[in-house]
Order: sequence, then structure tokens, then C-alpha cells
Amino acid sequence: MKTYSAILYCTSSAVFTSLLRSFEPAHKTAAGLNSPHYNSSPIPEESTSFMFARPIVMIDFETSGMSPGQGGRVTEVAAIRIVGDQIVDRYVSLINCGVEIPSFITQLTGISQQMVDMAPIVDEVIPQLLDFIGEDYLAAHNASFDEKFLLAEAQQLGLMPRHQGVICSVKLARRLAPGIESYSLGPLAMRLGIRFKGKAHRAEADAEVAAQLLLRLGHDLGKKYELDEIDPELFVQVNRLNAAKVPSYLAAVTQSRVSLGNQVVVNAQSDANRNLIMARNKQEDTYSNKPVRFRHYKGGIYELVCEATQESDLSPVIVYRSHDGSYWTRPKSVFFEVITVNGEQVQRFVEIKD
Repeated sequence: MKTYSAILYCTSSAVFTSLLRSFEPAHKTAAGLNSPHYNSSPIPEESTSFMFARPIVMIDFETSGMSPGQGGRVTEVAAIRIVGDQIVDRYVSLINCGVEIPSFITQLTGISQQMVDMAPIVDEVIPQLLDFIGEDYLAAHNASFDEKFLLAEAQQLGLMPRHQGVICSVKLARRLAPGIESYSLGPLAMRLGIRFKGKAHRAEADAEVAAQLLLRLGHDLGKKYELDEIDPELFVQVNRLNAAKVPSYLAAVTQSRVSLGNQVVVNAQSDANRNLIMARNKQEDTYSNKPVRFRHYKGGIYELVCEATQESDLSPVIVYRSHDGSYWTRPKSVFFEVITVNGEQVQRFVEIKD
């Protein structure tokens, strides 16, 4: 969990009443104090009738502050991979960034200065973390917070994450399970009967619960729409929608199913969404680190980093990098906007086709 609580709300609905059934989350292996570790977890005790079509990595950072821009650094990370309908492996580590841990952070998380000082250095942990995530989908509870720190720490090492779409489980729960009084992780987990198997506000315990929440949302979505398989891109698209539009959107897209099984195929995308996904697919197809570049209408060339979510209003933004290595963000609608220049219609950023 983060150093704050995010409380969101929606109008009531009975769409996902089965969310209120309790179940026991997958067993968690205790983390070592000073070294990263991988391990596997058994299938969740409640059987599911759906599979995620592609892997998702649920991530959680503990940090020394609210924002990298204000000097905050990561102190602990947990990344939990979901394949199909189960948690299969994880990467967990305390992180030494050489920073002072405020006393209130120690009181909140239990992470002390001594623990961080003895932990693996950030130069070792972040490259291992990026390798673990790879090109899977990334998820987090309030994803803009965690992705912001991931990008900042990677940037300091001259690295670039390769994950695909980003799924925010706060926004997803808000849209798929409306009517709950709080969508911060602790109260939401308690309401849904998902129990912490470790100390809340520690990375592994929070990531474990958030992963179980994602599985629960997928299970109930699959049950309602009779889906055997759900593509994570569907969750990415749902994240972008106004809550009132979600039921009609799901009804429309779930009518498009492949002939073998009931897999959701997301076809309804705006031109901007399609451009971004095509850019990502282009990177996947080349199996290389070749960047996707865009030319600004004034001539500057910029490299696409990823799509993120603005923390203040949960709106989508594009993160891109200039030739000098500095990172910039623009609202997605502005990035792909068509503007008038000298009486002519031009696109603000145009992808450079090699």
C-alpha cells in the first residue's frame, strides 16, 4: 500500500453481487529480509471458470515519499505474476536507495532505516524487476502511483520498462463493483473477504491482496458474461471509460468472440487507442528494443515510453522522452490532437514509420 489512502465511490449496482462472497487468498511465502526472492503459490482455493488470455504482473511499491519529483524513492517492491487463473511466481525485495526513511513511514510500514541500509542496492533490484515484468501487462492498486515510481527509478539507471497496457485495480473495482463505500485496498479487501496474509502496507502483502482482487473481478466478469477467457486489454479499456458507460461497453464487446471458446476480443477502440496499441504491437513484433518514435509538428522527435494515468483526476496521459533523456507527459487527448497551424489541419504528434 502507499503512504496514503485513496477513497473512491460509485453509484450502487447489483452487477457483481457475487463479489461479496468471501474466499481464502493463495498462500504467501514469507519474504527474506535482505535479498530478492522468487517463489510460486498454489491455485486460489475458490475455483474459477475463466482464464486471463495473457499474463499480468501485479506490482506494489513502498516508498520514502509521495512522489519522485519531491525526492521520494522506492524502499520495497513486490511483483506477482498471474497466469491463467492463478498466481504462479513473484519477485520481492527491500531496496536500498541511499535515502533517509522518515519516522512516519517506519510507523506505517514497519520498514526501518536499518532494513533498507542492509537491502540490495537499487542498481541491482530495478534491472531484475524489469526483467521479471518483461512485456507482460502491468497492474497495481492506484497504478499511476506505482508506474510513476517504476519509470522514475528506471530512468535514473538509463533503462526503459517494456510492459504493455496498465491496469489500475482501483478504477477497475470502481467500475465493475460499484456501490462499495471505500476502494482503498484495506477496506475493499475486508468488504470482499480477502484476507491479508502479512502486514498491510508491506509490498508483498498488498500485492498479494491486489492480485486476488484482480482474479475476483475477472472471475465475476467471466461468470456474468459466460466468458472462458479474458484478454487483459479489456481491463485496460474498461479503465478508460466513464463508469456509466461500462455496462453497455461490456455488452457490446463481449458479443465478439472467437469461434473456439468464449474469449473476449476488444474491437471497439478509438483512433488514439488504436495508434498506441499498434505502436506497442510494432515493438512486440520486432522482438527488439527498437523505440517507437513520434515527430512533433514543430519538428522535434520524441520516443514513446508508455501510457500512464494522471493521479489527480485518473485521466490517461502519454509519457514520452526527448533526445536529451528528459521525460515529458501530455494528456492522451492532447498528444493525438489534430490542431490548426497556418490554416491547415495537422496532428500534434505523428508516428515515424521506418
